[in-house]
Amino acid sequence: MLAGSTSSIRFSPASLQVSCWLRQVQQLFARQQATSRVFQVHRRIHAAHTMKKRVQGEESCTTNKGKADDALVRNVTFADHSDTTVHQTSTSNSSGQDDLMPRAPLPIDESRDVEDIHHPAGIHSPHGQQNPHHHYPDPHYTGHQNPIDSLEETPPDRLKTRQELLDSLLKATSVTDGWEAYYTLTVMFPRHMYHLSGVPKIPQRHLHHLARLLASTKPRTRTLFLRLSAVLTMLHRSGYRIYLWEWNVLIDCVGKRWRKCSLEDYKAAVEVFSKMTTPQPTENSDGDEDMAAEPVLWHAQPDITTYTTLLYIAGRSLDPSAIRHASNLLRASGLPPNRITHLSLLYYYTRTKQLSGVRSTLQKMKEQGFEPGLDGINACLWAYSRNGHMDVASTIYRVLRHNLQPELDVGEYDIDAAVEYLLDVEGIAIRDDIIPDEITYTCLIQAFAYHGQIMKALHVFVDMLSTPNREPKAPIDQQTGEPPLYQPTLAAFRGIFLGFARHAQKPLPLRTPPKSLSERLRPIHQNDWNLENLHQVFKAFMNLPADVMPSERLIYWILVSFGKASGNDAGKLRKVFLQLEQRFGGGWGGRLDRLRKNIFGDNGSGG
Repeated sequence: MLAGSTSSIRFSPASLQVSCWLRQVQQLFARQQATSRVFQVHRRIHAAHTMKKRVQGEESCTTNKGKADDALVRNVTFADHSDTTVHQTSTSNSSGQDDLMPRAPLPIDESRDVEDIHHPAGIHSPHGQQNPHHHYPDPHYTGHQNPIDSLEETPPDRLKTRQELLDSLLKATSVTDGWEAYYTLTVMFPRHMYHLSGVPKIPQRHLHHLARLLASTKPRTRTLFLRLSAVLTMLHRSGYRIYLWEWNVLIDCVGKRWRKCSLEDYKAAVEVFSKMTTPQPTENSDGDEDMAAEPVLWHAQPDITTYTTLLYIAGRSLDPSAIRHASNLLRASGLPPNRITHLSLLYYYTRTKQLSGVRSTLQKMKEQGFEPGLDGINACLWAYSRNGHMDVASTIYRVLRHNLQPELDVGEYDIDAAVEYLLDVEGIAIRDDIIPDEITYTCLIQAFAYHGQIMKALHVFVDMLSTPNREPKAPIDQQTGEPPLYQPTLAAFRGIFLGFARHAQKPLPLRTPPKSLSERLRPIHQNDWNLENLHQVFKAFMNLPADVMPSERLIYWILVSFGKASGNDAGKLRKVFLQLEQRFGGGWGGRLDRLRKNIFGDNGSGG
């Protein structure tokens, strides 16, 4: 792994200003809420009021005790629901120097965003643009309700409804169904979350099932991160154990919730890692045995998956100090890296244009007995193609296609020479049984299109559409029993349309017949990124299956492509826009709406 100083990743006082979106969810379990102390306080209050009804003669004594307990409840509640501002604190070791990563108290947990997560209108806020003073309704929040009211008996019909929701949550097979049941439970039965009414809280089996559904969801989004945070917070509040795999998924979601990862995202992942590895039992200042501290149920010992996830997030941040910090964490753990740990560094070397780092990583894997596998080979193909080495990327693809359809030509540049070059020069070993998959085709199509080689991109596209899909999870044709051919994908079309938007040129004006002999003999350069080829690609795009819906971003680049290839021909753009609206429904906003007004005019008639 990489070595070096980690001093550059320290949190200076200025860098401790955590943005408001991070204050909402970054540190989930810092508060001492829903502990046994709180439950005992509610039981004492209930006992006090019960005694008040039975023994009227001791009303004054009972009232005084109830007031004292009320004060204790208010103190605990105030500590639980204090302001969400993250304090600028740092810990000092015995030598007087700051720790490498801060352990500042985390803001309140994600339960306050449950309704915000549920409603789509609240989940698309831009990165770092939320209002830190805006408070969301919290179905878990019980700080301002009467404690005695929370102990009231629940009617049988509501208990039946609650049991039906619990059954729906446990039997849910999709994130949508599971989250809907969980959200309804938190809204309809907020008093049943922590045994406040004598009714069992949500069982841990149900919560772990929902966490498993969330963990299986791809891609990782901010909404997914918020939902998983809420579920794990509920597990912690209810006194249940949070398993190691749940911690690992939470750390992974922290680094992938935004399309672009920054150093702040890596710091947030380290904060979760710190909470995961630091035991923080409940305090027991009064020494009451009945209110003894709970066992530490949310402390977990990290494994190699944990450190690999941190290393991958550090690589996505593109910050060398984060890479050094994650590498030192792994080295200090004493755990040996696995194959995925090595491959997690390839993204960083690719984006920072360090192909020497790619080669050294492959060499380390070979020394430790790891093979790159198809995922590693695809990562190498993307690394070389993204950095302009299309010759190496083409050679990798050629060897993979040879494993699928053997080449019979022999000579100076035969397939054996290509295999030897990759192994000896680039350190890439490709086994005979490794064949290209959808990612291989898509990466090469996008790379060829980006670098202006449209014919090679279309050639790879044709290879893909004429090849049976033999991937492990590919469906099987029920009639023939054979795997079906690869289908065109939106990612492949997006790469080609981006190539047209990048390289297309407007049609050349009509030229007068050449007069001199030299003009007649001069070759006329024909640009392959022309309107005719664009029409052919667009025709194939319009024949996609009916259930395939392109994003607004892809629709935009299609229109940009036609604009460049046609010389901003208004009639051509109107025709293409109408075809897209008829095929995919239209109703797009933002820049597509502005583009439509420019093409058709404000009245939409094009006049």
